[in-house]
Order: sequence, then structure tokens, then C-alpha cells
Amino acid sequence: MAEVYPSDNEMLNMQSDSETGVEYIPTGTAPYYLHFRKLLYRLLLAARRANDLRVYDEGDLDVGVKPGKFWLGTVLINYAGSTGNTLADDKVNIYIYLNSSGTLVTNEYSSFPDMAAAPHIRLAQICTSSGDIDSITDCRTGHNIALPYGAGGTKKTIEAHTSDDTLTVAESGSVHTNLGASAMVTLTLPTSAPAGTVFSFAVQAAQQLRIDPGTAAIRDDSGQTADKYKSSSTIGASLTIIADSAGDWATIAKNGTWSEEA
Repeated sequence: MAEVYPSDNEMLNMQSDSETGVEYIPTGTAPYYLHFRKLLYRLLLAARRANDLRVYDEGDLDVGVKPGKFWLGTVLINYAGSTGNTLADDKVNIYIYLNSSGTLVTNEYSSFPDMAAAPHIRLAQICTSSGDIDSITDCRTGHNIALPYGAGGTKKTIEAHTSDDTLTVAESGSVHTNLGASAMVTLTLPTSAPAGTVFSFAVQAAQQLRIDPGTAAIRDDSGQTADKYKSSSTIGASLTIIADSAGDWATIAKNGTWSEEA
């Protein structure tokens, strides 16, 4: 069923929209063209942010991207806009996005990247054929809407392990414990994790909790040797590590005693 309008009487008596500031043109107003321009002016002001990072057709296989900004954590990334981005022909799907450094990507044909592994801003999905652009689907929806912390949108995930497990890049930002464990638990970190991948660990049972980096190293004051696990069995001990650009793990927070494998 289509959305209904207010009654005719209400429509005729509306003077302005309180949310956007757009004014309705009063009946019988003259000169009408001046008030129409005022209406357009207010509408354009209200719609301006909707144009940020919009992908548009420039003809043939070229697209442009309007300028805009986005937050990456606490860093504001500015994209100056671009024109003349030539796309590949005869592609059912081209996934256009900005990576975390603000670089435009126009040659992805399988899917958008995994958001957990490669944070990005999704802009558009495009179909091309016969030297032209068939369709542009706007994919910016959702980037300006997030659930508040209390509703579960950004709070950390915590998982209790009673047996060995291998973590994945998609679990970045999560907390892992050995609550309920009756024996030693080994948690293996993902291999070749992108820089910035973060995990936290907490000992909640008096059993040894081991953090295995595979062939990488977990660097802290207990040692920095590759292929050596860190371990603790003291309740209350905690460890937070982050993947660095060298393929290893840097310790960014530690509580209690953690030892490196001999």
C-alpha cells in the first residue's frame, strides 16, 4: 500500500517543514519563480549531505565520485572526489568502495571485502556491458546508522573456551576467556592477520590459558621469539594484543604474569 499524504486542507495550510527548514510556497504567491527558487535553495541545503561520496555516471564506462568524509575510529578521512574513473567492460558486478586509507577501489568483481578483515566504505555496485554502464546501485546505506553501545551495536563479544580453538580475523575486537575450563586451553591466533586486528584474553579459571601465534611472535617483556606461545594460569590475568605491519603481534595491555614458551 502506498504512503498517504496529509489531508488536502493540511497540505494547503502547511508553511514550513520544521526538521529541514524547507518552506512551502503559499497559494497565490507572486512572483512565483522567486519563491520556487527559495524552495529549491532550502531543498538543496537539506539534501547536500546525501550527495557525499555518491557514485555517478559520466558516460561510456566512466564514473565520478563526489567528495566526502568518513570516520575510521577516531581519524577523519577526507576523500576529495574524483572523475574519469574508467571501469572494466562486460562485468555483471563491479564493487566500488573506499578502503581504510581513503583510496578508491574500482576493480573488485567478486564481492565487497569482509568488513572485519578490511574495513571500508561501500559506495556502489555497477553493471557494465557493450562499452556502457547499465546500472548503478547505491550502497552507501547504513554507513551513517549505528546501534548505540547499550543496544548491542558496538560492545565487545566475549567467548568462554573450555577446549582448544582457532580464532579468525572476523572475531577481531573480541574477548576470550577460559571460564569453565577444567584443563589447559590453547587459543591459536589467525595467520597473516591484517594490521590492526585485536584480541583480548582473560584467565577466569585456574587452568593454563595459552595464546599460540603460529609462526609469528607475540612481542612483550617476557620475550619476542617467533612460534612461541604466551601463557598464564592466574585468575585475573589479562592480555590484549594487536597485529602489527610486520606480521607479528604487539602487546598493548597486560595484567598479571604471562610467560613465554621455553
